[in-house]
Amino acid sequence: MNEVEIILKQILILTLLGVTGFAAGKGKFLPENSHKYISALILKITMPFLIFTTMGNYSFTGETLKNGFLIFVLGIFFILLGGFISLGPCKLMGIREKTKNIYIAQSMFGNVIFMAYPLLKAMYGDEGIVYAIFFNIANDAILWTLGVYLFNRHNTKNWRDNLSHLVNPNTLAFMGGLLIILLKGTFNFENTLVYKSIWDIFYSAFYNLGHITIYLSMIFIGLILSGVRIQGIKDIFDRAIYLVYSLFKLIIVPVAAILFFKATGNFFDLFVKRIVALQLAMPASTIVSALALEYDSDYNAATEGIFVSTILSIFTLPLIVYLLTL
Repeated sequence: MNEVEIILKQILILTLLGVTGFAAGKGKFLPENSHKYISALILKITMPFLIFTTMGNYSFTGETLKNGFLIFVLGIFFILLGGFISLGPCKLMGIREKTKNIYIAQSMFGNVIFMAYPLLKAMYGDEGIVYAIFFNIANDAILWTLGVYLFNRHNTKNWRDNLSHLVNPNTLAFMGGLLIILLKGTFNFENTLVYKSIWDIFYSAFYNLGHITIYLSMIFIGLILSGVRIQGIKDIFDRAIYLVYSLFKLIIVPVAAILFFKATGNFFDLFVKRIVALQLAMPASTIVSALALEYDSDYNAATEGIFVSTILSIFTLPLIVYLLTL
């Protein structure tokens, strides 16, 4: 089975999980605002354990760390490029103020956790998760600085408060994973009796808990999408603007990355190319919607942007995978 077939199969699986969440939202099977609690469960409990157990159990090499660093740097570059490119459509379509900030943010920040982790796990196993973490750190570094500034520049807020968001359960799990890697690499810690006995119990307890993230993430996306209401043809026409921005997010930026990698030949490892391009091709981040609500920005534009880009990604992601295989 080639990569295009694999991603088509995985997208179908993820779509079914998302439809389950969508049906639960529409049928009101869950209490009101359940998506907020599921999001908190993912970001503060299951995701940190997924990161820590994956990194702690993975056999890192110098090549892995080098590629991870390159993914981090390239992630920073292309995320900022996505924001810069989005200025053009915003100007052409006359989008201003709060809504403009949302478009810029959603052009930069993709669904690098809720959708990317399950997809990359299915395609590349734990190695896909490990490399995805490095891109996620780059994404968070910009999200909690420039991103929060975009959501909140119509208000006033101290930059120190924004930077404080960089210290969260996921970054702490990442740092803990790096500590385990350091102990294993420097002191041969993994061969000690303490490590073998304690880690085995810890890993058995929390590895599967971490991997619940994959399923909860798609339920969460389905619940978010179930809140978008389309009442007629006019509503669909009004959302055409999201189609334009989504094409930039889902096609223009990842294709720019693919062309960049083609121009650089074999300088970058194949895994670096795939992870960066696929992460850039993810639909708009659901976190953008939550932050828009928190900072009194254009929450409706954020939610509807997620809806359109997530639906379109079902068709655009296989295209990006196909281009990567050429």
